[in-house]
Amino acid sequence: MGLLVQRLTDLWERPSTPPTPPCPEQDEIPNRMGVTFREPMKISGTVLMPGRYVFRLLDPRAEHNHVEIFNDDQTKLIARIPPVSGY
Repeated sequence: MGLLVQRLTDLWERPSTPPTPPCPEQDEIPNRMGVTFREPMKISGTVLMPGRYVFRLLDPRAEHNHVEIFNDDQTKLIARIPPVSGY
């Protein structure tokens, strides 16, 4: 799980082009992010095959949050990951 957390952190913190827009309004906090894997990835006991997935926070305002993983068109819930403590 540590490697996945590091990869997602790297993706999240990677500078974007064009620059990231200003912080959204309180009611518009983003709660999802698309991620593409080029090789199989094991996450919390679930193996994700190469492809694009959507990671969604259940409550974007919560400090510790469950993450749901959906297929690319968000029609199928693949996994729900409980909050990770210690960060």
